[in-house]
Amino acid sequence: MQLTIDGETVDYSLEHEKTLGDVVGGVRTWLAAEGFLITGLSDGSEDFLKLPSAAWAGREIASVERLEVSVTRTADMKVEHWRTVETWFGILSEELSSQPPGGEPDPLNELLSDLPKTLEGFTANPFLPPGSDAIRRFSALFSGQTPASIRAWPAERMEQGSAVVEELGTLVRSRLSEVERPADALGRRRDALRDRMPGLSEVSVLLQTGKDRAAMDIVIGFTDTVQSLMDLLPFLPPDQERARALSGLVPTLRELVAAFTNRDSVLIGDLLEYEVAPRLERILPLLERVV
Repeated sequence: MQLTIDGETVDYSLEHEKTLGDVVGGVRTWLAAEGFLITGLSDGSEDFLKLPSAAWAGREIASVERLEVSVTRTADMKVEHWRTVETWFGILSEELSSQPPGGEPDPLNELLSDLPKTLEGFTANPFLPPGSDAIRRFSALFSGQTPASIRAWPAERMEQGSAVVEELGTLVRSRLSEVERPADALGRRRDALRDRMPGLSEVSVLLQTGKDRAAMDIVIGFTDTVQSLMDLLPFLPPDQERARALSGLVPTLRELVAAFTNRDSVLIGDLLEYEVAPRLERILPLLERVV
């Protein structure tokens, strides 16, 4: 079977793959690790993405002469969506600050016509910094509202709505600015991670002296910084060692947060000393590669 990606023939070798579904699964995993997403899948005559996977995944490899794959960078799709979101917030902000149109369709009808789906898009492709609740506040104000009810809001609520829309527009613009210069953003995240590391050694003492809240704040801040690093990965040149190192830290951090929930100070100390600290020693040099 001949495999092409965006028209270029790719050399590959089969290991345990027996069906077309096996091959596609392997190709998808490989491309994802390189920062790409499959957008087209065909044998030259059928578009497999328009069919249920059950209709083609079980085919024997020998029965397929050619597999044509089209891809796009995951980062490009994210940026395209964020630019659309930026425009959407900009138009919404203008409408909230303007007088309702007289005798014409209200632009708010189209802007808010499928708000639940819009909110799902924010969740699927997040742009907020860790800890921000701006989407929750936006949803609380706008969900279930009609254009007529929004136009009739009292001045105080309209000010709240306009403020959160402006805030979200600023946040998505900030995210776009970062991904345009990801190496600079990585440098800032790396420095933030290094600054937070000394605080981890204080956690056990804080717990032993009953200062649970202060200890949790340190761990949450550290976890948020790691998450912000993970968010930058699609926009950086591929580095599988760096991606694996950061991904490997995530389950440990989840275990750490769970240990806080269970107030297991012994496990917290062990995780910080024997899991988190050694991983950080391996991760920090990897963050220097593109800075």
